[in-house]
Amino acid sequence: MGYLTATYGGVDLPVKITKLNRNLTPPISNTTKQIEGKNGAELSYSTYGPKTISLEYKIRNGTAEGISEFRRKMGGILNSEEEKRLIFSDEPNLYYDAVPDGGGILNEEHIVSEGTLTFLVPDGLAHSTTEKTFEASANSDGVLEATVVNNGTESVPVSYEITHNHENGFIGIVSEYGVMQFGHIDELDSETRQKSEVLLKYTDPDDYDAMTTGKGILDGGHTEYGKSGTFAKWESIQGRAWLGLQSPGSGSSWHGAIKQVTIPADSNGASGATNFKASAKIWFETTNAKQTGVLEYVIGDEDGNHLASIHIVKSKANASTCSAVFQVQEKEKGRVSYEPNSSSVTNSKNGKMYIQKSGETFKFYFGEKTYTYRVPEAAEAKATTITIFLGQYGSSTSLVDYMFFGDISFQKDNVDYEYDVPNRYQSGDVISIDGDTTKVYVNGIKSLGDEVKGTKYFHAPPGETKVLFYCSDFCDPAPTITAKIREAYL
Repeated sequence: MGYLTATYGGVDLPVKITKLNRNLTPPISNTTKQIEGKNGAELSYSTYGPKTISLEYKIRNGTAEGISEFRRKMGGILNSEEEKRLIFSDEPNLYYDAVPDGGGILNEEHIVSEGTLTFLVPDGLAHSTTEKTFEASANSDGVLEATVVNNGTESVPVSYEITHNHENGFIGIVSEYGVMQFGHIDELDSETRQKSEVLLKYTDPDDYDAMTTGKGILDGGHTEYGKSGTFAKWESIQGRAWLGLQSPGSGSSWHGAIKQVTIPADSNGASGATNFKASAKIWFETTNAKQTGVLEYVIGDEDGNHLASIHIVKSKANASTCSAVFQVQEKEKGRVSYEPNSSSVTNSKNGKMYIQKSGETFKFYFGEKTYTYRVPEAAEAKATTITIFLGQYGSSTSLVDYMFFGDISFQKDNVDYEYDVPNRYQSGDVISIDGDTTKVYVNGIKSLGDEVKGTKYFHAPPGETKVLFYCSDFCDPAPTITAKIREAYL
């Protein structure tokens, strides 16, 4: 025993231990209950309390100064703020969480002094100085599983380190002793959302070359209009290029140049648009009252018929006004009359208009105002084409001076797409679960909201304990998981 030494808080105790009292077990208390009509009693349960460890020691003091130095040194060790671990040299792989109990006794003699130290071990256990780790791997059912082997004599808490290799919404930890859950089991990796997509946009007259010339749908279903006219690019007028008429062609009624384009499919490959916004930048301006002409912007449906249109028409040479007409399925829904002069709503700066459809609701934007109409029978109709038309009436030679298309665009609304939901745990995130303190940390930061109500932290008893781990279906590859215990002994 004289060669037995000890450390406390990682510091060697400067004593030679002569006698050590380590009880086989902590104090055990038994609770019983009397059974009526039977002798003796029935054991209800047993508990144990804190353990005490006392050691007797000798020191060779030599001088009074040596005794004083010893007292100061021992006082510093026993009252240190360091971790209170008591380790004896005969079992270096075990420690006791111990605190000094009582003041300690030192019988000072001339050459050799004797003393006694008593320590209180609140949990009554000796703990392994090393932590055992167990890696989880996929079992025959493809579920991550770890077998925790506890060779100690007491049940001990299990801690976990979970390193994510993919996005994940939750972690479930299951054994026969309890279930733990962190995050949300119903969290999705993606969800279907809707967005608007611009499927067509022309900003330069050359862009209109993609349209088919000589073909298209006109307002009110007018098939008799002449379509032999031609377009031309008009350069550098009011700071930009425009698409206008080169020749209106000929005809006894309205006649002019026409172009049509099929609206491209969306990002999902779907053609046609039930909900859309078709916009145009136009210029329609006269310089005298005798001028006549027509500008049409027409949306066609999937059957090749008229769906909606705005056309601006000046048909009378003896009047200074013109009309903007709004139509749905060849029927007029509204009309705005105005003078198309240099300060009008369709001059080179102000000429903005659009047709917007949301189910059965049609909105026509013109002259900085919106005109709304409900057409239930057209609710499911799909836009598939765009037609533009610039024309003149009969034999008239006095054409509207400024009758141009600038930009046109088509935006499809409510296009489905898969939205990647940012999940609770990202690839590289580390969840640390401290089984002793029942605290959860994500990337080293305490996480208060991850633990799901009803979580039961469980201990691993002596022997083998199988622990299963679950995560979101979309978490592939699965996390790397390590279970950890520190064995304990009575």
